[in-house]
Amino acid sequence: MSPMLNATDEASWFGAVSQLTAAWGFEQVLVAVLPRPGLRLEDAYIRSTYSESWLQVYVKQGLAHIDPTVQHCVSKSSPLIWSPSIFSTQPQQSMYEEARAHGLRAGVTLPIHGPKQEAGMLCFVNDSNPTDAFWRHLDSVLPNLVLLRDLVIDTTQQYLSTHAQALLPKLTPRERECLKWTARGKSTWEISHILNCSEAVVDFHMKNISTKFGVNSRRAAAVIATQLGLIDPG
Repeated sequence: MSPMLNATDEASWFGAVSQLTAAWGFEQVLVAVLPRPGLRLEDAYIRSTYSESWLQVYVKQGLAHIDPTVQHCVSKSSPLIWSPSIFSTQPQQSMYEEARAHGLRAGVTLPIHGPKQEAGMLCFVNDSNPTDAFWRHLDSVLPNLVLLRDLVIDTTQQYLSTHAQALLPKLTPRERECLKWTARGKSTWEISHILNCSEAVVDFHMKNISTKFGVNSRRAAAVIATQLGLIDPG
């Protein structure tokens, strides 16, 4: 696994992941990680050898919100081996049928829970019906897949950081101050006195902040900003 550890750029890093995946008998691989709490599923960092057509369908239909592999990874750390039984609802069954049509028939998903509250998954997939031979092969390579999952967590940090920074709302220093004091429970009047400005100015900043976060409540913006590490309410 040294190519992963020695990779100097993202392309060579994921190339090493793909090569190891193929060497262990899997045709496709997906890495999907939310770099920090508070981000939407749609904001995940994704690198994959899945077909582009399937990824477009998955995103367009918002399938991450019904995908049982995603639901498993939210609260579990153990591997999830794909089987028709895990796709229990009608929408999930329809999703599975469409996934099979795009070459995703048999696979295993390993949850990712990183040291900085990263959350995601690592999926290894074949375009073949699961057979006894597949299960025996999976049993033999699963320790390697788990080790690869751990290495992925360690070696993606710089890429996850870059991805997260591009998603974060860009706040001015004054907006950060307003959010910090809002998170500490201060009113508009109190913030205006702390920052030596008028209440109208505070309201102006809070309106801009709410727009940037896509919420209607300044309290909601403060909670999200804290989750994303943009402010430290202290």
